Amino acid sequence: MTISRRSLLVGVAATGAAAVMRAAQRPVRVAAIQIHPTLADVSANLERAERLVREAIAAQAKWIVLPEFFTSGLAFDPVNLPNAPRPIDGAPMQMLKHLAKAGDAAIGGAFLARSGRDVFNTFALALPTGDVFTHDKDFPTTSMESSLYAGGEDDEFVKEIEKKGVTTEHEIVASRADNIKSGVFHLPSRVSVGVAMCWEQVRYRTARRMRGQVDLVLTASGWPAGGGDPKIVETPRRLARLVGAPVIHASIVGPVPSAGAPDGTGSRTLQFSGESQIVDGSGRSVASRHFSEGEGVLIGDIDPGRVTPSEAIPDGTFWTPEGPGDASTFWQTSGAAGRALYLKRRAAHARAV
Repeated sequence: MTISRRSLLVGVAATGAAAVMRAAQRPVRVAAIQIHPTLADVSANLERAERLVREAIAAQAKWIVLPEFFTSGLAFDPVNLPNAPRPIDGAPMQMLKHLAKAGDAAIGGAFLARSGRDVFNTFALALPTGDVFTHDKDFPTTSMESSLYAGGEDDEFVKEIEKKGVTTEHEIVASRADNIKSGVFHLPSRVSVGVAMCWEQVRYRTARRMRGQVDLVLTASGWPAGGGDPKIVETPRRLARLVGAPVIHASIVGPVPSAGAPDGTGSRTLQFSGESQIVDGSGRSVASRHFSEGEGVLIGDIDPGRVTPSEAIPDGTFWTPEGPGDASTFWQTSGAAGRALYLKRRAAHARAV
């Protein structure tokens, strides 16, 4: 029998997809990449990320997660950081696609992605088959983020700000066409994956849209709370209990200098917490990489698949216990302050092009 070149290529692609599909059938090796990025140096950070991903591939990991802001780091830096976004299909995306194919693994991470005249905080998951799924973080966290990118659900972000009586700009940034707002990716292998970035994890709305719907949750964080903060440690564990699926949580780590932000917080050195974890469906930590361990690759074996959620989602409550609390208004006022700067920069960018 003669086998065409097309049939051969299709067969090779199916083999890669099968490796991902087996994730829902038996224990699978996974990796969370913990990175200490150089602020706004995209080229150096991509090199660092590729080196660490290749280390995870060498360890036979089939699901690999990079942190939030893995290409840029995060701080309030109005001079350099606005130059860090890359086109949605640019170098970061191409790296993820290349490594996924080369390593026969599903690889995802979140980076500042430009789409048209807007910038979003986009989690991209690349499969060995060449398929890519994307989710934009729903709401930025404080002015440090809202001055840098738009929320994937900017209309809902405005509503949440105004619920506290806080004034914000009326202009709404439209969601990106390919943004999967739910954060639930239905893969060709029939595995469903949930994704969330940093403080998306501490909003009950995130757990609600994934609960009982996913076999695995991939989360990427950049949380500057220093080492050993119990909220950082508990966040992915609680999400697993709320959703009913294992969690792979990757975070940036280490010191990053920050200028004074528009919400009034002054110049300081941010200490990103690390505390990357691999958590099973019951919320038990299988493996952890602590703040003091710095940059590196965290490896663990888990059983992807849905289990009965062990924690209830309360009605009428926005934040989990790890969030700022429903009585607080700082998230709203800070977000509004940064959002005004983002929209001003967005208008200037539109005039320039």
